[in-house]
Amino acid sequence: MDPARTMTRMSVADVPGAHQGDSLRVPALVRLPGGRLLLAHDHRPVPRPTDWAGRGGALPDDLPNPNSLWLRTGSGGFWGPPRRLDPGLPGVTGLSDPCLTVGSGGVVHLLASASTGTGLFGARTPTHPAVSGQPPEPGTLRLLHAVSHDGGTTWRWSDITDVCLPSSTWPRGAVVFPASGHGTRLRHGPWAGRLVQPVVAALTPRPDGSRPVRSAALLSDDSGNTWRLGSPLPAVPGTEATSLAGGAATSGTDEHALAELPDGRLVTSARDGAYGGTRWTSWSTDGGQTWGELLHADDLPDPGCNAGLVALDDGRLLLSHASSPRARRAGRLSVSEDGGRTWRAGAALTGPETPFGYSDLAVLPSAGGAAQVLVVAEHPQPDGPTTLTVLRTTPTRPA
Repeated sequence: MDPARTMTRMSVADVPGAHQGDSLRVPALVRLPGGRLLLAHDHRPVPRPTDWAGRGGALPDDLPNPNSLWLRTGSGGFWGPPRRLDPGLPGVTGLSDPCLTVGSGGVVHLLASASTGTGLFGARTPTHPAVSGQPPEPGTLRLLHAVSHDGGTTWRWSDITDVCLPSSTWPRGAVVFPASGHGTRLRHGPWAGRLVQPVVAALTPRPDGSRPVRSAALLSDDSGNTWRLGSPLPAVPGTEATSLAGGAATSGTDEHALAELPDGRLVTSARDGAYGGTRWTSWSTDGGQTWGELLHADDLPDPGCNAGLVALDDGRLLLSHASSPRARRAGRLSVSEDGGRTWRAGAALTGPETPFGYSDLAVLPSAGGAAQVLVVAEHPQPDGPTTLTVLRTTPTRPA
């Protein structure tokens, strides 16, 4: 692969009202049918001295920190100024974790988490459906859906936290947040047209206060008018661990990225919630409703960090990820030519000691016919703010 070239560096200096020390985090990137790029991300203010753990935060700058969502449009290597995305819903104290999906006709769907004053590990499952125009149920983490029919210029927001209510698949309900990045619209097989977005679900806390966390997919078969929560990825016995902040018990996977294979299967690459130094892979043969046994991806070193996954038209998979097993650094583009069964190292996106956090990627056509890949990634600073870097590379087949 061609060496990655840095195209753009984004910092809080671009965000109106931001202060020195604030961070830009959790990017989501998609390319629209006409070539326009949409990049959504968090603006996370420096956390105030507060009982963030007692209010259910995973880390100090996660919700309930008063985070906000911002959107940029780009083309030809140039990006417009960020615009704040505001749902205008009562009772929302912070927004985070954007996930973008391009649906039929270029309609854009956005998922996001909304805090009502508590974070993931302090939130409880909802007990009744949301009521339009009314404040959300206290103590819940809201799941929001926004739709744009004009390429991200205007948005229509709704609260879809009802998908978290108890169901036959989730008998006790769940607290759900999007895995930042992008989802997909299925193109093959009996589920063609289905929208699939990766999410993470926290189950009911155990008596000791720990809270199991599972990976799943949010599904829509009617262009985003209604959604339902698919079954979780299988649990992996013996892999449970607490989160970086403590309190949550993982079950093998949490944040994950997914893509559709040419045969209609879905593949997902998930971070190891127990921070074991590699990633996990699973496949779905029913459009994301259920998932098969997890495969330990020993050829994908990873410290426990969200990644970006895309499928090329020729069937190859590309994964952008931190390739150090111990720290979020050494950004790499890995390649699979067998549907995610095995992987090889592709382009080095950063140096081996360069910080590299959450990432997402999009495939761009080029005039010469060879696809180019655009990667947006967090650039964490030691004990300082996180910025975003946009890189570009061209995948090639091995000699």
